Amino acid sequence: MRVESATEPHPQRSGRPLSPGDLVADRYRIVRALGRGSFGHTYLAVDTAAGDREVAVKQLRTDGDSGWKAFELFEREAAALRSLRHHGIPEIFDHRRETAGGALTAYLVMEYIEGVSLEQWIDDGASLDPAALLRVALGLLDILEYLHARVPPVLHRDIKPANVVLRPDGAPTLVDFGAVRTVFRAAEEGGSTVVGTFGYMPIEQTMGQASPASDLYAVGATLLHLITRRPPTQFASRDGVIEVPAELPGGPVVRGVIARLLAPIASARYQSAREAREALLAPVLGAAAASQSVALAPIPPTTLALPPTPRALAGELGTRFERVTLSPIRLLFSDLHPSQPLSLAQRSLMLLLGLMSLGIAPLIFWFTCRARRTRAHPFFVHGVPVSGLILQVQRTEWIQVTYEFVHAGATHRGVDTIIPAVAGRWQPGDAIELLVLPERNHDSIIVSSA
Repeated sequence: MRVESATEPHPQRSGRPLSPGDLVADRYRIVRALGRGSFGHTYLAVDTAAGDREVAVKQLRTDGDSGWKAFELFEREAAALRSLRHHGIPEIFDHRRETAGGALTAYLVMEYIEGVSLEQWIDDGASLDPAALLRVALGLLDILEYLHARVPPVLHRDIKPANVVLRPDGAPTLVDFGAVRTVFRAAEEGGSTVVGTFGYMPIEQTMGQASPASDLYAVGATLLHLITRRPPTQFASRDGVIEVPAELPGGPVVRGVIARLLAPIASARYQSAREAREALLAPVLGAAAASQSVALAPIPPTTLALPPTPRALAGELGTRFERVTLSPIRLLFSDLHPSQPLSLAQRSLMLLLGLMSLGIAPLIFWFTCRARRTRAHPFFVHGVPVSGLILQVQRTEWIQVTYEFVHAGATHRGVDTIIPAVAGRWQPGDAIELLVLPERNHDSIIVSSA
């Protein structure tokens, strides 16, 4: 199967649904269907010209006068997405179109986001702990802050659980920017329109008056659905106002933020995604410091001086690698700082533990150490050094640290697990050193050891 470029003559063929094995533009081989909408389908494909990289191919087929309008919106959306560069927004790789028998078929080739939508998460009965919920909320607000800061502002207009995908690391991605549908449908029917989905859009959006405040409303409705597992329409009064329950699992701060996001009048909502983010982070920093949110504080430049890539793990860099990844015996004594020497008693205890467990315990620690070293190695060899600020510290057996950093003008967040001896005294707002792999969706690790 061949689909011509937008600059070539249109071939006369039907815009039939694609099948596994079909080839789009002599390049994108269809693997399977991912989803279906009112005007087309989305497929998983491989880009045969880029080492079989996985991509998502969105097919839009339109008929009649209404179809031409949908196609116009689709083209406009494709042009807007091409200019966006954010880790929470799929990257656009290609755009193709064709006509046949009076019908238009357009194809948008974009980054394939591996993960699970919030809608599927809710349907499966899965739950998010408070830290994961905060990460979703902050991630969505970060995306909106980027979109709304564009000139002119970019409005998504259809934020809902089905359009938020959680990557394997828990970071949210906003998908489906296509405003291509023309018929209003109920939220429970999964339908969306040119201006949004009932239950997730405020009154001004139903009248064609969408604004950045309308996207914030949709984030509030999405979070309410995620927390309660009930569609926002179930909380609507007779006049259509969503009444947030007096108590929510996320606590009073989350409840207050959601209630303000869902204010029926746009002027009563937060005036920006940044303001909403400040309110969410208030319990992390304390209410008095809410206006100086960690997420918005200036991040100092990195002091980590590294040689050009690829780097050899030798000298000071090799020492830092050992302190970050830890040996099997240091994994056992996680309360001991990596710079401190092991005592004879500690070494003897490790030997005794090995004898008593017939070598099983040391083997477990060895495999854990091996996994940490395997993950850290590419960061030390190829990673970009940056500084970050701690957003949240959760103390369990080890310490889970949520942080924020800026690279190439975009804000990113990450989570890493650090031993208590290193992170035991870390607090939100502290600066840390990181290594980042931009080509891996800005995956990052903490390399501070003090």
